[in-house]
Amino acid sequence: MKLLKSVNKIAIILPYKEIYSENFSGAASIWVKDYFKKSILSNSTYIYGSLDKGLKPITKNFTNLNISDYSFSKTKNYIKKFYIDHLKKDFDIIEIHNRPEYLNFLIGKKIKSKLIFFFHNNPQDIRGSKTVKERINILEKTDKIFFVSLWTKKKFFENLPFSNKSNCEILYPSMSKIKKFNSNKKKQIVFTGKLNSSKGYDLFGKAIIKILDKHKDWSAIVAGNEPREKYKFKHKRLKIYPWLPHKKILQIYNDSSISVVPSRWEEPFGRTALESSSRGCATIISNRGGLSETTDYCYVLDSLNSKSLYEALKKLINNENLRKKLQTQGFKNVKHTIRANTQLIDSAREKLIHNFNLNFIKNK
Repeated sequence: MKLLKSVNKIAIILPYKEIYSENFSGAASIWVKDYFKKSILSNSTYIYGSLDKGLKPITKNFTNLNISDYSFSKTKNYIKKFYIDHLKKDFDIIEIHNRPEYLNFLIGKKIKSKLIFFFHNNPQDIRGSKTVKERINILEKTDKIFFVSLWTKKKFFENLPFSNKSNCEILYPSMSKIKKFNSNKKKQIVFTGKLNSSKGYDLFGKAIIKILDKHKDWSAIVAGNEPREKYKFKHKRLKIYPWLPHKKILQIYNDSSISVVPSRWEEPFGRTALESSSRGCATIISNRGGLSETTDYCYVLDSLNSKSLYEALKKLINNENLRKKLQTQGFKNVKHTIRANTQLIDSAREKLIHNFNLNFIKNK
């Protein structure tokens, strides 16, 4: 399909707690940034979020809906602020990320804009889409719904009287390929993300101390934080960093030999596995949620405990052929590329507006 760039104005609404800034960006911000930069419609796309003073947005075309002055009802005031701005700009398409409450508010206002919604998490865990009734209402009144994985889509349709609808599609988090594989990788193992038990950090910590004690020429890097859980894993060859900018994380993956994603939580997708595999890490994952959809070249844990993780790490360290096979195949065969998937979403936008314009003409 040839894109005609016929879309006039698109608004993208991030969750108000999502920090659209380089040093603090989460999965939704990275998703929006990646697709925005590659889209042929970026010049007519406007991103809405909430940033504190002193923080710089990752891209251009950002509007700050700062609600720091509000003590209560921040969600309502955030989407109300957007709605007021929308009345001035009259967007053709409004895209909402991971907050059904925002979507339901706009549906209630009976706006004329086409509505696209993106589920980044299990719909049954998000306020506004937990019940069957709420999800059916979203299906009937939203023009297009995207899910970050097949697993997430299945959770949406669970207990519904049907398993699919024509306005639903999967749009994976994606990566740009890099041209050159790093053949001088360090003997380094990496864990990034929230340092909590849901992400399996406790399992990683126990396993990595034993690995570093046994394999003196290997080291490990951890990058992340978690104020609600405290773990004190210490080793002279284990470096623990606070939250790092996304570019720095990708560079760590590029330098490292092995990455570990041992989540207990049912990951809606598991971006860290996609990223580390694409940068040539031999990636170890648990078989939880959408993690298995991230890459076809990884080591899947047969059971989720520190002993199983220790054995997996030991196997990849001792079996250089297996380690290098996972590294090179993951690097060469990035499963979800930003170029291809950006064309998919731009085509969906074009189609919505084309149909909207035709209907508008017919109804005149």
